[in-house]
Amino acid sequence: MNIIVFVKATIDRNAPLSPEETFPGDRDDKADVMTNNYDKHAIEAALKIVEEKGESKVTAVCLGSDMADKVVKEAIAMGCNDAIRIENSEARVTNFFGVAKILSAAVKKIGTYDLVLFGMQSYDFGTATMAPIVSEFLDLPTASWVERIKFDGDKIKVDKVIEGGTRTVELQLPAVLSIASSGDFEEPRYTSVRRIMKASRTKVPVWKISELEAGSLDTNVSFIKMEAPPPRTEECVVFKDEDTSTLVDQLLATLKDKGLNLGAFK
Repeated sequence: MNIIVFVKATIDRNAPLSPEETFPGDRDDKADVMTNNYDKHAIEAALKIVEEKGESKVTAVCLGSDMADKVVKEAIAMGCNDAIRIENSEARVTNFFGVAKILSAAVKKIGTYDLVLFGMQSYDFGTATMAPIVSEFLDLPTASWVERIKFDGDKIKVDKVIEGGTRTVELQLPAVLSIASSGDFEEPRYTSVRRIMKASRTKVPVWKISELEAGSLDTNVSFIKMEAPPPRTEECVVFKDEDTSTLVDQLLATLKDKGLNLGAFK
């Protein structure tokens, strides 16, 4: 069983950020760059499959600048066997179709695989589209927001999150999955200091985009601007009366004043 897990370098949500600083490779401090936490659930899924299936190999792949070395090394520290970084400092490809073409080309270059795993979305753009787009480029079946995976020969049955519950679907291997942050893979494992130190000494191979047969990376989709949402203007209303009945009346009256349809309440 050969598994490819894609991990993304994102800017730490606690780091100072402006709309002009969306590319992690532009950060002055490497501490500002982190592994997209949703991708850790994908790593956890891959490692649990290894524990179940026995002889398996997990390869972590990241598209990014040298800032992303810490991301692929964290994947190794968690338990991935190999890691690859695709150099993106000069090309700075961030559009979804361009990135998906590069990742698909990387899968083809790796060659032998049974599963391609993604986190369910990223912390920065959060479109949750990468797994479906890559599956289209690879012409493979896909399922998104997967909570559980069961193997049945050359097929898998997965439970995927839908509104109000889950749905079980069957896919032929190889397949592309995005892993939910719930279910069997809800808690990504911690790693030991020994593994972290060993991973820090690991030399990660770096591939150039030009070495991959990704084709044209142009897209008709472009970001016009990114800005913070406007501040909220609503005021918080505090009710201090100790009588529950009075509080309920005050709450309903306030909601009615705000224009909410309260049905039978007059």
